Amino acid sequence: MLLSIDHNTTYSYGREVVLAPHTVRLRPRDGGGQMTHMFSLRTTPPEAGRSVNSDLDGNVTITLWFVGEFDRLVIDTGCVVETLRENPFDFILSDVRFLDLPMQYPPEQKAALGPYLAVSRKTALAVTELRETILSRTRGRTTDFILSLCEHIHENFPHVARDEGAPWPAERTLREKKGSCRDIVELFASVCRSTGLACRHVSGYALSERSRTGNELHAWAEVYLPGGGWRGYDPSAGLAVADRHVAVASGATHELIAPISGSFYGEGAEAELQFQVRVRKTGKREKKALGLL
Repeated sequence: MLLSIDHNTTYSYGREVVLAPHTVRLRPRDGGGQMTHMFSLRTTPPEAGRSVNSDLDGNVTITLWFVGEFDRLVIDTGCVVETLRENPFDFILSDVRFLDLPMQYPPEQKAALGPYLAVSRKTALAVTELRETILSRTRGRTTDFILSLCEHIHENFPHVARDEGAPWPAERTLREKKGSCRDIVELFASVCRSTGLACRHVSGYALSERSRTGNELHAWAEVYLPGGGWRGYDPSAGLAVADRHVAVASGATHELIAPISGSFYGEGAEAELQFQVRVRKTGKREKKALGLL
């Protein structure tokens, strides 16, 4: 499937400020289940310079710096991405020992997966009941457990809009019995990690009939499965990720995949954030312009 995505982010400060360097993580990643055919980024005011790099998780980062004073900053990105994975279950686990939980990764993999296995003792205890419920329901079968957990969270923790702020700890989402997509991912990841499954946060876009997930930056999770690599699960939607999701960045914590990070200097100024996102199937005219017809 070929998807076109337009993303506008506007920061208004109320008065002129000096902008510190900003780091943008909005270029879709390549490899595995998707390929980026076009990506553009422009700013108002124009940046004085930019540097394209990779962060610790291999995400593309674009650092922008500015000269002068401005009362707002607009960042516009556009991309065309081909999603390639129609079947999210097109893999087999590479050894029978991985069929059942708790997951026992080979030592060399476990060392590399350390950040994605980290869960506090307090959180592990808090999610015990949920974890044991799903383990009992699936008899501890690895892939059945992950999908059943994803579906259970979707059915029992309604998605709510919360555009700003860090993810709630798993304990709060359990207590509130609802959450934003990033809150729900935090809960999903905590349960997975407490079962020995490496899990990471993903930011990106989803093509959906539901406007809340189709017209904002979305969050889901990926679980590392020997033989399958990193596989996406969207507990807000209750499904395994296939060709309707476009991954932008991934990391051990939500903070490491912030779409835009940066600061400003200006006495008495406060930033007001507005954004617009449009995700749609790419039309024939755009395909022809890109040489894809």
